[in-house]
Amino acid sequence: MKNKTPVFKIFRQKEIDYSYQKNISFSQFQLYSQCPHRWYTQYVEKAVSTPPNINMVFGTAIHHVFQHYLTVGYNTSFAAADREDIAGMFQNKMIEEYQEQYKKHGSHFSDAAEMREFYEDGVAILNWFKKKRKLYFAGRGMKLIGVEMPLQKEISKNVIYQGFIDLVMYDEYDETVTIYDLKTSTKGWNDYNKKDETKISQVLLYKQFFSELYDYPIDKINVEFMILKRKAEPTEYQEFPKRIQEFKPASGKIKLKQSQEKLNEFVKACFDENGKYLIKEHPKNVTKLCDWCPLNNTSLCVK
Repeated sequence: MKNKTPVFKIFRQKEIDYSYQKNISFSQFQLYSQCPHRWYTQYVEKAVSTPPNINMVFGTAIHHVFQHYLTVGYNTSFAAADREDIAGMFQNKMIEEYQEQYKKHGSHFSDAAEMREFYEDGVAILNWFKKKRKLYFAGRGMKLIGVEMPLQKEISKNVIYQGFIDLVMYDEYDETVTIYDLKTSTKGWNDYNKKDETKISQVLLYKQFFSELYDYPIDKINVEFMILKRKAEPTEYQEFPKRIQEFKPASGKIKLKQSQEKLNEFVKACFDENGKYLIKEHPKNVTKLCDWCPLNNTSLCVK
């Protein structure tokens, strides 16, 4: 077997000073794609913020525990990871996150019954994953490169994209990298979710930027969504149905180019050459998402 370059030397991001630039996130880009008017009202005018909800608390907590379990597994051993009290850790993280959001916004947004339901759903996901972990993550030959791995990429003068990759794995045998994005869902993704080009563009941008920032061949990088399902009803064929759904979107040159172009269009429409917000009217996009928008039926958005 040929000698491999140590993993910790392969994946070291190029050092660039981004301190003077405007940071944008995928959340901004996604919100603008859904409704430019809401993006402008929230990010530029700062007239409204996204209210907290139980799904945010649940997502943050299960991400944390999922990543912790894999970190212990790959850095120590999976025997050690299996001894971790992941249910207790998940409960504590849910409480911590809820309290943080309550202090920030000054009001309750859930109740004991709902918190209990989401807690039990999360424990079911985590316990199922412990039993079925080898279906998703092998042991021998696989290395965990990082969790919440940072990406900072200049999009235009004075505007940079900043993101964090949930999981990055490296396969020593074929020298491929796999970028994982964890998503939470009630019952999993349907065809509508899988065809949402903006949603899919998140991992496509990660792939493109990872290749550029870590100087790694783009054809050696794979991307995958892991959808953690809160509800998984048994069927006559599966007494214990999968709690984790895998989705590997197409990520060839055309798809990568399209996602990059859409991000560039967003930056061009919203920022000047100095990285300042362009103060102008942005159109409303009336869709079924309006029913859940905090601007709906307020003076900030009159349809």
